[in-house]
Amino acid sequence: MRKPTRPREYGRGERVLPGVWRLRLPLPFPGVPHVNAWALGAGDGIVLVDAGLHGRGTLADLERALDQTGHRVEDVRLIVITHAHVDHCGQAPLLAERAGCEVWIHPAFRRHALSDANAERRLERMVEVALQGGVPEERVRGWAERTAALGTGQAGELRSDRDLVDGVEVATDAGRWQVVETPGHAPSHVCLHQPEQRLLLSGDHLMGRVSLVFEVGFTPDPVGEFLTSLDRVDALDARLALAGHARPFTDVRGHVQANRELVRERLRAARAAFVAGPLTAHELARAVYGERYVEDLHGLLLAKAFAWIAHLAQRGEIASDGGSPERWSATAAT
Repeated sequence: MRKPTRPREYGRGERVLPGVWRLRLPLPFPGVPHVNAWALGAGDGIVLVDAGLHGRGTLADLERALDQTGHRVEDVRLIVITHAHVDHCGQAPLLAERAGCEVWIHPAFRRHALSDANAERRLERMVEVALQGGVPEERVRGWAERTAALGTGQAGELRSDRDLVDGVEVATDAGRWQVVETPGHAPSHVCLHQPEQRLLLSGDHLMGRVSLVFEVGFTPDPVGEFLTSLDRVDALDARLALAGHARPFTDVRGHVQANRELVRERLRAARAAFVAGPLTAHELARAVYGERYVEDLHGLLLAKAFAWIAHLAQRGEIASDGGSPERWSATAAT
């Protein structure tokens, strides 16, 4: 029996606050039905925070969402990107060319941004890492074929006309938003903080639901970076978060605490699994996630397993046997 197909979604726009509009853009990913871009009033135009995925029908979805807020692509005066994942930056080069505006993004995007030029090698490397992590070859090859069929989701080469780093501000009618560097989810991740109204554009750092996603392989310890970023955001004392994949939410501190606790819970599970015996990344993912480690999500959960390994190895709690596939064991210090 065929699985029921999900109804086609379309871009939608809504006013959240004076001068702040949410643009809800559909995504084709399992369990992630949409991404938010944010339109911020700025004089005679808008600042667009994040730009959505590039693919069939995606520009029409963005245009439809903008139209519902009374705007057009030509009204965009600046594009600000919270991080270089294609569901947030994929359409940025296309939109910047059409609107004649700049794109601002953190300089670490150069480490990990996906493009047509690097897509094939990136996929080959991910296959190598998965095989080294002990994933059965037939499972890896099937995942690679499905991933390649999706395309890159990136319209042209991503560029930065100004680097989004601490100290940079974005001027809008709602006030000046301060850049807060928050790596962990991605090396290039930033949040935007509007202190007078206590607003936080949180991207995927705080998602509105407690969900941990780490980009691995570009920094030594994304989990450690994420925890430090949680501390930075907690200190801002924001009252309303405008997230990348959810409705706005007010309990910002509660979300910070819940993310910290989930990290602690997953690390406890990982430590217990390693104490029981040497494990590959694939075996760790099965130990930590159990029945959730299914085909549709195995790439995501395997990446998390690699992140737990990187964090514990950085702390000296586990060590590699150097084999192929690579196995990790708890050290005497654990």
